[in-house]
Amino acid sequence: MSSLLEESHEVIPPTTSSSSTNAPPIPSFQLRQSICGVDTELLIQTFDDRVLVIVTQNGKVGCLTQASLPPHIPLPPPPKPSSKSINGDSSPLDILEILPTPSPSLTLTPLLGSPPNPTLYELHITQIATLIFWALEISGQGRRNVVVGLSLRTQRQTSEGQDEDDGEVLDEDERLRYAGIMDLVSQWSGPSE
Repeated sequence: MSSLLEESHEVIPPTTSSSSTNAPPIPSFQLRQSICGVDTELLIQTFDDRVLVIVTQNGKVGCLTQASLPPHIPLPPPPKPSSKSINGDSSPLDILEILPTPSPSLTLTPLLGSPPNPTLYELHITQIATLIFWALEISGQGRRNVVVGLSLRTQRQTSEGQDEDDGEVLDEDERLRYAGIMDLVSQWSGPSE
């Protein structure tokens, strides 16, 4: 049995030309890395009016949230690295010292879904968007809204049956995961033209 489209319209197979195989129609950047023992995937696609960032630990797109910062608002300068990170003593948490501070003018607009832990997701999304804004600025591109799809693996359960994320938003494991995700996102150097 064939579909209605196949019966009513002739299907023309796509042709491949040398120009269409060289550059993808949407500039994309992908990375996969193990963060705290969990495979974490990053996909960044740049559009004319937005940048789409997907960070997933379970293969799903997750909640979609748009981060906006008006172009006339300057980005706060990133902090200077500490002397211990300059001296070569490194820790996975070192990136937390040099992350740029998100602007208080940054606006988050939920687009799809609701996060299981809104505070944790907002923390991730504001920092991811700030890193993207900086990469755009450094690469000489204009600022665009950033749509972030975030899907984090849920925390393990303790022996008492309570979720580990019921307490502090950023316990040590969560700080390591946060630092790993920010390190992953910071590897994008901006859209390639």
